Amino acid sequence: MRRRLVGVCLPAYDTPVNRATPRLGIACFALAAASFLPASAQMNLTPQVIQVDQLKCYELASLPPERRDRLVVYFNGYVDGMRRHTVWDEVAVGAMIDRAVGHCRANPNDTILSAFTRAAR
Repeated sequence: MRRRLVGVCLPAYDTPVNRATPRLGIACFALAAASFLPASAQMNLTPQVIQVDQLKCYELASLPPERRDRLVVYFNGYVDGMRRHTVWDEVAVGAMIDRAVGHCRANPNDTILSAFTRAAR
């Protein structure tokens, strides 16, 4: 008499790591292909030096989206460093950034640093 197995029996080589390997290869290929794009297709930002304690909220709104994203990440890290945070909580950081951006929209003449400092409280 044959016994039936209950459930699906996967082969030993069918592990999460082995299933992710093709995806990793595709991601690496996509990154390599993107580096061969013509210069006109790639975003090119001219490096700047910015006095972070003087940058106003209205100036943030006028920046290109990639530079704006970089500054938001920088200010988040700056404020976390001041507060000596060593843990990144994605939900809490996202909410703090949303509060800071909301403050900037409501108070365009405030500095971005003050908006992030207030939002971090």
